[in-house]
Amino acid sequence: MTDAPLPTTFSGPSESPGFLLWRISNLWQREQRNALQPLGLTHTQFVALAVASWFGQEEPITQARLSQLTRSDPMTISQVVRTLEKMECFERAPHPEDTRAKVITVSDAGRELAAQAIRIVEATDRAFFEPLGEETASLVQLFQKLLR
Repeated sequence: MTDAPLPTTFSGPSESPGFLLWRISNLWQREQRNALQPLGLTHTQFVALAVASWFGQEEPITQARLSQLTRSDPMTISQVVRTLEKMECFERAPHPEDTRAKVITVSDAGRELAAQAIRIVEATDRAFFEPLGEETASLVQLFQKLLR
């Protein structure tokens, strides 16, 4: 019998990239959640609002498309869209080509909230990643590589 508590190839959790990513992700999410709370937004709501703002200029955004673009669960996006519609940030209208779908547009109030939120989110990111200094650009490249 071995002295190791688990049959792992790592000397401990601090050597596991997955465990470290999980811990960092939790820290980052907490920072973003706290920063967005005064605006009454969750981070998922912010992401949906920002993505609809960015991509809505280029193409009609449906709930299904928003789910694809954010890589979020369709049920989660459904709830977020309903909430943002109640907050008067989103408006839904019939799709010009697909009678089963609705086009989501960002209202003036939604654009204003998105503009406030993006400044907060980016400031929170700068503070969170500040210890990395110039290595932040390398981290972004590594993240992009993992997402490909």
